[in-house]
Amino acid sequence: MKRLAGLITGFALLGCPVAEAAEPVTVKVPGTSMPWSQKANPNIPFGRNDGTKPVEAKGLKFAPGQTLRIKAEGGTSTIPGGPQFGPAGQDSFIATDQVGGSGSIFPARFIDPSAYPVHLNELIGVFTDSKGHLIARPFAVGEAFEVTVPANAEKLQFGLNDDIFADNAGELTVTVSIVE
Repeated sequence: MKRLAGLITGFALLGCPVAEAAEPVTVKVPGTSMPWSQKANPNIPFGRNDGTKPVEAKGLKFAPGQTLRIKAEGGTSTIPGGPQFGPAGQDSFIATDQVGGSGSIFPARFIDPSAYPVHLNELIGVFTDSKGHLIARPFAVGEAFEVTVPANAEKLQFGLNDDIFADNAGELTVTVSIVE
């Protein structure tokens, strides 16, 4: 191992490019986080728009065509003091394209139907441009997911699949790494 490190250092000193492994990025996603901004995406509405802004995986340097591995742990609830659900959401509550308790649809309505079912409070990811406009369909992450970075993606952000966010509690820890 020391010899390999020495060779890499030697190549770097000779001016040869040396690829460095990208460090994983970890973020905390509160249960109140919406997956995308409705202000930036007025034609893609969901729920009451009463949650907090999406959580961006800041510091993650990705490029179109790369594969990202996303892993999540922790728990959220749909009411303070209520039962906690992991990143895959409430197993007994499918929340895909129907209307929720708010009288509006869930974010999962915009996920590719071939990925259904999506559960209440399941972790959702989206790729956006620099202004927060969605540039591809949202995707359900659950506990683990691999996704290919689409063209024109500048940000990766996360939120939950719910229609009423203000009364949610808990938090998920999400780690994103580039698959080499």
